[in-house]
Amino acid sequence: MPHPSPGVVVLTALALEYAAVRAHVPRREELVHPDGIRVECGRLPGTDWWVALAELGEGNGAAAALTTQIVTWLKPEAVLFVGVAGALKDDIGIGDVVVGTKVYGIHGGKRTPEGFQVRPEAWPVSNALVSAARSAVRDMPGVRAHFKPIASGDVVLADAGSEIARYLRENYNDAAAIEMEGAGTLQAAHLNGQVHALVVRGVSDRADAGKRRADAAGSQERAAARAACVAVAVLRAHRPRASSPGPADSAEEPRRGRGTVHGPAPVASATLPPRPPGFTGRTAELDRLLPLLAPASREGTPLLISAVTGMGGVGKTALAVEAAHRARAEGWFPGGFLFVDLRGYDDDPATAAQAVLALLDAMGLRDTDLPPTTARQYDAYRALLAERRDRTLLVLDNASDPAQYLPLLPGTDHHRVLITSRDRPSALPVRVIGLGTLAPDESSALVSRALHDADERDDRAAREPDALRELTDLCGHLPLALQIAAAMLRHRRHRGIASLVTEIREAGDPAAVLDSGSPGTDLYGRSLVVGPVLETSYRRLPPDRARLLRLLSLAPAAETGTDAVAALADLDERTVLRLLDDLAAAHLVTPVREDAASGVRWRLHDLVRGFGAGVVAGNEGEAARKRVLDFYFRWADAATARLRWLPGDEEPERFGGRGQALAWLDGERPGLVAAVSWGREDRFAETAIALGLQLSEYFLWRRYFDDWITVSRAVQEAAAHRAGNRGNEAAAWNNLGIALLGAGRAEEAIHAHVRAHELYHTTRKRTREATVLNNLGSALWELGRAEEAINAHTRARDMSQAAEDRSGEAMAWNNLGVVLLKTGQVAEAIDANTRARDLYQALRNRHREAATWINLGTALATAGRIEEATEAYVRALEAYEESEDWYGQGQALHNLALAQRTAGRQTRARALYLRAADAYARAGAPDRAAGARAAAEALEK
Repeated sequence: MPHPSPGVVVLTALALEYAAVRAHVPRREELVHPDGIRVECGRLPGTDWWVALAELGEGNGAAAALTTQIVTWLKPEAVLFVGVAGALKDDIGIGDVVVGTKVYGIHGGKRTPEGFQVRPEAWPVSNALVSAARSAVRDMPGVRAHFKPIASGDVVLADAGSEIARYLRENYNDAAAIEMEGAGTLQAAHLNGQVHALVVRGVSDRADAGKRRADAAGSQERAAARAACVAVAVLRAHRPRASSPGPADSAEEPRRGRGTVHGPAPVASATLPPRPPGFTGRTAELDRLLPLLAPASREGTPLLISAVTGMGGVGKTALAVEAAHRARAEGWFPGGFLFVDLRGYDDDPATAAQAVLALLDAMGLRDTDLPPTTARQYDAYRALLAERRDRTLLVLDNASDPAQYLPLLPGTDHHRVLITSRDRPSALPVRVIGLGTLAPDESSALVSRALHDADERDDRAAREPDALRELTDLCGHLPLALQIAAAMLRHRRHRGIASLVTEIREAGDPAAVLDSGSPGTDLYGRSLVVGPVLETSYRRLPPDRARLLRLLSLAPAAETGTDAVAALADLDERTVLRLLDDLAAAHLVTPVREDAASGVRWRLHDLVRGFGAGVVAGNEGEAARKRVLDFYFRWADAATARLRWLPGDEEPERFGGRGQALAWLDGERPGLVAAVSWGREDRFAETAIALGLQLSEYFLWRRYFDDWITVSRAVQEAAAHRAGNRGNEAAAWNNLGIALLGAGRAEEAIHAHVRAHELYHTTRKRTREATVLNNLGSALWELGRAEEAINAHTRARDMSQAAEDRSGEAMAWNNLGVVLLKTGQVAEAIDANTRARDLYQALRNRHREAATWINLGTALATAGRIEEATEAYVRALEAYEESEDWYGQGQALHNLALAQRTAGRQTRARALYLRAADAYARAGAPDRAAGARAAAEALEK
């Protein structure tokens, strides 16, 4: 029995390539040849193409043999091979797409005594498909495409200096990329005669030693997704020679002719769709929406329209249908319901004119009773609604444009209208119910319920709560992604949730894994796919909004300030705010909060971020990352200068006080930390290293030791791999030691400082060497190695004095005083701290002076000189207040409270403890704040 022709066959070699293409064909059925060859077949949305998908495995031999069998069997009009490749040219970046203008079979030749004589085989591609590809990529701003020859041979090239690499440069020097299947595919298509053929390859590596590293970073998945997008765009641009019925053709899905401008007519229903099974959460949203539908809420007022909005896959239709079912249960709409899916985000959205015909049909007006013109059809529709005495709810689902729903509004305020859309309506007053992602507990409940409803014995959610939480995090708490994940878990009934978590983490692309395992469609016949949902939203954006979305996906942190977004996009803040507002209205970005330092902060959903990063062209993305890295360094440098500022210094730019500088650093902290990690890439290393070193002052002020450890390790790693950067490497080791000690990891801190000392010693930077010795002494004391600590501080003091480094000398005296006091040498400690204080006073460094007052006060109190100690703590408090250092204020107040308690002034001590608790809380030190409050409470008893 002959199989219906699919029109086009899309071939891949690898599973990840297959998954990337498969995500674009939501409804599929499997066809099996008598010899066992299997393909999945389905309609490509928005086209007349029926597509057969096949995964052939690697190598030109298999590609030639299996392509021949599939073409003979299915008799397609066109064959596309889609996948990944390695770049052979410096101007072709990872993430670019190469469309083959011809494909070389590189292993043809003759071995002679004079050497190997090349006999090139160059297999042609379809000029029509190449032309369609050139046209298609012009409208894909995120794609950098090259129309060049491709080399194809049975070899994985991962060494640019190898013999095969030299062979390619000598004999196929116009080839832009190398892969392993294109020659076999084109040979089979060419020999068949009448089949259009094309090879589309996403560049996943540079065919050099960095291939393994690039693959591990997810470059293959991203390159495959980019190639699949281009291939689909080619098929949208290239029309079939003739329509042929596919396996799922029916009267309800008429095929489109070349002259049509819209898709199939929508079907309206006078009944509600089924209630969404396992509906979870959304209590707050239902509490807002249901009163808008209740009869008593708005009687006698003008027509009230409600809209449920949110990003694709967030559950808008489910909420609308659930609300409608609850309204029906209450008897609020005795006139019934009208429901129509406007398919607003399909490639062929329904028009209002199509929808009104469907609604009239649902209301019983059809065939010869229909008015002959569209205008009169609208009149008839409104007249029928006006005649209805009983209230009716009109649900206009999945609208993308006001033109789809404005003509469908009733001409009466008696009925109610509920719209769902990814875009926030602004054409008329609408009460908007915005949907975000689910709360973590609701996400877990959704998956748990889905598993239990399918099999009440399925207890994986209860057995693996941690894996379940991680899975919902990877799904971004997006209902669509969670539903797909639940379906995959139902399918793999005897595998744990952790197995799916591992699969997603290893792939690095949740959307690709989820779409590859999607069960197909949901209860409403819609595709359960994440990638195409995001792609349709992206394709609707004007070029400037699409560019901003792509670039924002490269921001180093989940939340980004407006000024940093402006730097990414190379735009002024007013322009970028306007574009961000538009993206927020389309629910592609979310304004999360506003602060005085950075303005509004913006967040991308994790899945949107992954999609956006996948459509960024290589050069475009690199330039944007360089801009934001430079932006972060400039303002981190200015903020650090403000933190270090002393009277008489030049005023830093932008920040008028330490509070402003700290506020900006606090807001951008996640982005700053993440941006330093870019130093692993050579093109960003210099700036990232400088940024990481610059942040040390901030981390010390805020005592963010974990972030400091992360940044210092990243800087140390980047500096270690760059020649001539031993000074920076030493600085990173020193900073790492300080951070480790602050985190309570003294043994590791000693190791880090020893390594820093060795590096500084080889660079002969004596003042830096003294600084490291000083820090080493503090770590040694923390482990109780007092004699070694005193020796280290003494050496640091002497080296600083020899170098006439008064700041270093003051620091050494201060730390030496701390150790001397703790070893019982009170008089010597007082002398050391006094010397440190005097030096800092001479340097006019009030912030460092404050620390010496604290230590001097402690030494004086130990000597029983309470009044002098109290005076020292007051002086410390004053200096810390001038410096806007809340943690230091907490220390001074806490010590003052101790002194007052020792002097028997309990009430005064209690008040000081409470002030210390407030200061510690403002400094982000909750443990210290709790301790101060506990001390205050103890004085009440």
